[in-house]
Amino acid sequence: MPTSLPAARRLAPLLALGLALSLVCAACGAARQAPSSPEPISGAADSTYDYLRFQALSQEMARTGALSRTSPEAFARTLELQKAAAQAIDRVIARGAAPGLFMDKAFLYWNPEQAGEARAILDAGLRLFPDDYNLNAAAANAFLLENKMPEAAARIDAYLAKHDNTTLRERLGQLYIDTDQPAKGLEVLRKIPQKDRSNDAQYQIARAQARLGHRKAAIVTLGMLVKKSPDYLEAWVELAFQQEMEKDYASALATYTKILSLGEDQEDIRQRIENGGGEGREDIRLRVVGLELKLNDPDKALAVALEGSGSKTFVLSASLLFLSENYTAQASTLLDVLANTPPVPGEYFFYKAVIAQDGENNPVKALQFLDLVPQSDAHYSQALQFRIQLLYGLGREQEAVDLMEQGKRLFPGQSRFPLLQANYLITKKRVPEAIEVLKTALEARPEDEDLLYQYGAALDRQEDRKGALEVMQRIVDKNPEHADALNYIGYTMVEENRDLDRALSLIRKADRLKPNNGYIVDSLAWAYYRLGRLDEAWRQIQRAVGLAQDDPTMWEHYGDIARDTGHRAKAKKGYQTALKLKHESPERIKKKLKGL
Repeated sequence: MPTSLPAARRLAPLLALGLALSLVCAACGAARQAPSSPEPISGAADSTYDYLRFQALSQEMARTGALSRTSPEAFARTLELQKAAAQAIDRVIARGAAPGLFMDKAFLYWNPEQAGEARAILDAGLRLFPDDYNLNAAAANAFLLENKMPEAAARIDAYLAKHDNTTLRERLGQLYIDTDQPAKGLEVLRKIPQKDRSNDAQYQIARAQARLGHRKAAIVTLGMLVKKSPDYLEAWVELAFQQEMEKDYASALATYTKILSLGEDQEDIRQRIENGGGEGREDIRLRVVGLELKLNDPDKALAVALEGSGSKTFVLSASLLFLSENYTAQASTLLDVLANTPPVPGEYFFYKAVIAQDGENNPVKALQFLDLVPQSDAHYSQALQFRIQLLYGLGREQEAVDLMEQGKRLFPGQSRFPLLQANYLITKKRVPEAIEVLKTALEARPEDEDLLYQYGAALDRQEDRKGALEVMQRIVDKNPEHADALNYIGYTMVEENRDLDRALSLIRKADRLKPNNGYIVDSLAWAYYRLGRLDEAWRQIQRAVGLAQDDPTMWEHYGDIARDTGHRAKAKKGYQTALKLKHESPERIKKKLKGL
């Protein structure tokens, strides 16, 4: 029997840790460069026996641990084995402590739930061996296992203050960058001499530069890196992305195309790139399609898309790119790839309906496609909603109403169909019926914010302002970021001319949450007006009518504010527009016009 543990065995747990977290790779590398010296163990026979027992228990623990997620018995057995293995290694440590033994014991607890226990064991080892590289690196990794990145960085930083280590410095730089501290990361990485910087260090430097807004510098760094190492896929991806952010679409396109060519003989391109936090092969192809469209070459974009895998996910994603740029003919051609391999997915018919409606202005053809979406398809609910809108637009109201009822029966857990029905009833001035529809829907989904907001708005239309305010306050109590409810409460307070400062605060918050909403901006203008801040009111009401031009009340506000700020001609325009848009109180508007 050997009188001390072989150095290679001592490092085995460290190698295992390296499979879990990137930082451990640094520990493995350093272990190969400067392994801890094996310490002699007193009581050789007893220590050897206990260590062999520890190994056997650890191996059995690994086997039962694999079953413990589904078997309570296996879970209980795993805990028993863990305790017994820890006791065995403790006896070895008591006879002769060594850094590797603490590593072995910590590895028994190496999981997110017990990372604190693992770290406590490593800290006990560090009290005896404070300068041991492997213990320090593993302790940092324990913090990472608990998702405590600042603490991990601090542990590494403290070690580097006493012992310079290029590999660990590189990992510290990456850690700072990954935790949104690019300046600190760049500072750490630049301390590595140029001649000692690995490709990974150069890559992290570029990432830091980009996150600091120095895109051009990042592009230069990445360009040198891919020139030196043309198979560094992560660097190519980052380079293309930064070029795209710089709006250098031609260069980005060339880089993405290069990435695709690099991967032609590498089946593992997706795995390699995704392991680096990037994108897979099909994602790169989508980028190329999007850039070709930005460069106004839809035919080339279509050719690139047709060279893809033809998978449903890819075809639908690429089709959306074409649709977003209004290239409906190319989107339709690409979608037909899905029709060639039965069964045809429901999304195919749904997207073809969108093309027929938006691209060809042919709602009848769109309806024909939607009718082909089977009721069993996951997208049937969306198809039903689309059909309702098309039928209503065609004047086939009864058919639309029938589908609303069908949707409520088929999808009782969805709020969309009662919302559509309530909105239809409100447009028909059948507000009490709309309220009943919403009340019934709320019985099943009492916390649904969309239903609550529509219910409050319907109460307001019925001039039950107190009830509407209670509903809106209920929404805000549940979700303080609900912009529309905040706006309603604030505007109501302004109309009632009470607590105007608080009203302004609510509306300004709504404006921040939902910028460029004309109705919220109108409320903001009206609050400033009631507070006597006319210059700000005039600025905001001009912004409001630029965002939403078909609201007669907004144009009345425009007229009032223009009048009181001395813009008489513009006040006249505001009142005339309010009348043209059929203001509900035309006599009041005419009186204001006459007053000018």
